[in-house]
Amino acid sequence: MRAVGDGVMTRLLDLFCGAGGAAVGYSRAGFTDIVGVDIKPQPRYPFTFVLGDALEYVAAHGHEFDAIHASPPCQAFTALRTMPNARAHQDLLAPTRDALLAVGKPFVIENVPQAPMEIRPPSLFSRINGVTLCGSMFALGTESFQLRRHRLFESDVMLLQPECRHDSMRQVVGFYGDHARTRARIDGHHSRGADITGKARKKMLATLLLGIDWMEWHEIQQAIPPAYTEFIGRQLRAA
Repeated sequence: MRAVGDGVMTRLLDLFCGAGGAAVGYSRAGFTDIVGVDIKPQPRYPFTFVLGDALEYVAAHGHEFDAIHASPPCQAFTALRTMPNARAHQDLLAPTRDALLAVGKPFVIENVPQAPMEIRPPSLFSRINGVTLCGSMFALGTESFQLRRHRLFESDVMLLQPECRHDSMRQVVGFYGDHARTRARIDGHHSRGADITGKARKKMLATLLLGIDWMEWHEIQQAIPPAYTEFIGRQLRAA
């Protein structure tokens, strides 16, 4: 590690990086040298980008970094996998965990609530632990809408679990594939919500709710709000 300014320069490897929602959060938490890897081109990734296979890259270069974040594709675990026209998706979660354990650097894995993650405190038998994060924990929303977007984070570093702050006075907005939809304000409410139409309106709302202003609509649909990884990243750096 290289000393700079008031502290230590920390290098983060961002696997399956997408357009950089997680990376921006880690940058705000103090990681100063971030490299993202994805098998698809990411022209709007805001840091150093490598086009390639994430698991091959971490096997070859993971030891060069101080910490590693990974967001393996989640389609194998989402509710959409049961749709009639759904394609089969490879489960990369277990291979990713094995690869990170083999490198031996502090790591974080992110995925959707349906994924088989270790969401529990660490124990005498395993240091792996995890938390569930929600947009309500970070006041993500507008006057009319609240973002929840629950995501799981698993790590070999002890993570703190905040409490959700769901607001029954605002509608929840969900983004599913190419769709955006409002949901009932209160559980059990008769309203089933309504679709939000128009790509420009959907993108504007996603930008406001997620705190992401550099992505296109197709990139922001499944992005990690930077507030989540800023919270995680501060704990990762402290460890």
